[in-house]
Amino acid sequence: CSLVFQQQVPDDALLGEIYNDWVPGTELEREHRNYSLDEYRYLAEQVQFIIQYFGLPPGEIDALDFGFGWAHWSKMAMGFGCNVWGVELSEERARHGRSVGLRVVGLADLPPRRFRFINTEQVFEHLTEPREVLEKLRDALSGDGVIKISVPDAAAALKKISQGKDFGALSPGDQMPIAPLEHINAFSHASLVAFAKELGLKPLRPSLYRLYNSASGLLQPRNLAREIARPVYRHIFPRSTFVYFVRG
Repeated sequence: CSLVFQQQVPDDALLGEIYNDWVPGTELEREHRNYSLDEYRYLAEQVQFIIQYFGLPPGEIDALDFGFGWAHWSKMAMGFGCNVWGVELSEERARHGRSVGLRVVGLADLPPRRFRFINTEQVFEHLTEPREVLEKLRDALSGDGVIKISVPDAAAALKKISQGKDFGALSPGDQMPIAPLEHINAFSHASLVAFAKELGLKPLRPSLYRLYNSASGLLQPRNLAREIARPVYRHIFPRSTFVYFVRG
């Protein structure tokens, strides 16, 4: 399948130390401070795409955020009205997830065929047993469900290593996908697709209409008319009771 992986990997004890002790508690504050508008927009696009894809009210969509970190995606999905569960190895991050209303569970506790959408963002490159984990997530997916797997693209780094380049000579961007202890699975597009195929999963090819429309909804004529007219009605020739105020 062309997957490249590290042979020397952390055991459970070291994994717990890495994700509970090595990552400082101040990271949450830094993440919140540095998260940009574009990054929140990117999360919103993903959530809107999933809601639009199923064509259901958000309250009827059960989603799982696997390895949710500081719960940015989870909070966005909850903000749109989805029912969101989460799995997280770090106890500090799990506590944070509970504090913002996330239903935090263990991988072994996932109900079968429950979730219409499972989000995994930058997770599978860290796992010592990725096949076992994906199998459990697949079993928790509903019959018409969708699972997103997003991992660093290691293709460029692997090509340079195969040509004899030393790890230390790689740029930081090329080093990141294959960093020892942290990124123990180095995926390319081909290996990611082959990996999923082993578990009976295949790539979804969504329409360009859905992909573009999820960013703003402007490709639907009713939405386009509303989005053009609403700022004029509210703020250019104001007649509405929706008003922004500042000090006089």
